[in-house]
Order: sequence, then structure tokens, then C-alpha cells
Amino acid sequence: MRCPRDGTELKARIYEADIEIDECPTCKGTFLDKGELERIQAAIEKDHRKDLGGPVDSVRAELEAEREEALPLVDCPRCGASMERRRYGLGSQTVIDACPQGDGLWLDRGELEELERFYERSQDEVEIPIMWRIWAAVKGKVAAKKRG
Repeated sequence: MRCPRDGTELKARIYEADIEIDECPTCKGTFLDKGELERIQAAIEKDHRKDLGGPVDSVRAELEAEREEALPLVDCPRCGASMERRRYGLGSQTVIDACPQGDGLWLDRGELEELERFYERSQDEVEIPIMWRIWAAVKGKVAAKKRG
């Protein structure tokens, strides 16, 4: 397979948890086959939590996302179809290129790590703080006594 950005032959390498990805040695972009991103996120072998504590420059990230959205579309390294460009998920400012046939994702340099941080940040937001859980349990008991 060839890099959709510069035509260089992609090289296979192990990223984490024995997941083999295809990377461009020139631009450092990455092609992930279908399901590989989910496997990487589930593995959590690389811990990005230390990067999550600092402030997020959302203005810079938004400007970068808009710049990436304006780039020419690229072709899927696997099937050659023109890839669809979109934000990764709700609240993400990472722009990815997705194969319309479902063959995989093209991620430019640094975007895989951005997606891992986004995923870990999202997982942290899902966790309900202990004080809120205690408050909800007490409130539920009080409400049950009032009804009963």
C-alpha cells in the first residue's frame, strides 16, 4: 500500500498490544485497518493520562481542524476509493479520513495519539465521582422512604 499523501510505500509496524499498523516513513501518517483503532483504544497499553491534566488550547485545535478539513481528499490505500473527511466523534477536533467501503482510516501525523487522548478523556468523563454516587444513593433512599 502507498501513502495517500506522498505516495511512499507504507511500512508495517507494531503499535501496541501486538496491533500491526501501516505507517508512512516520510510523513508519519498511519493507515488503520477496520477495527484496529477500537483494538488500540481497548488495549490502553500506552497511558496518555499525564497529557490530560493540562489545559486544552481549543482555539488552536479548532483552527487546525478547519485547516485539515480544507485539505484535498485522499484515496484509500487499501481500495483506492476517495476517503470521506470528518471529525472523529462528537466533541473531537481530530479530523480523520475514513474509507467509504469500510476498509479503514487514514490518520495524519500525531492524530492516532490525539484520538487515544480523546478516548481516555471521554472515559474519564464517564466515570461518576464518588461523592455524586453517594449523594444519589442517599437521595434515592430518602425518596423511597417518603414514598413508602
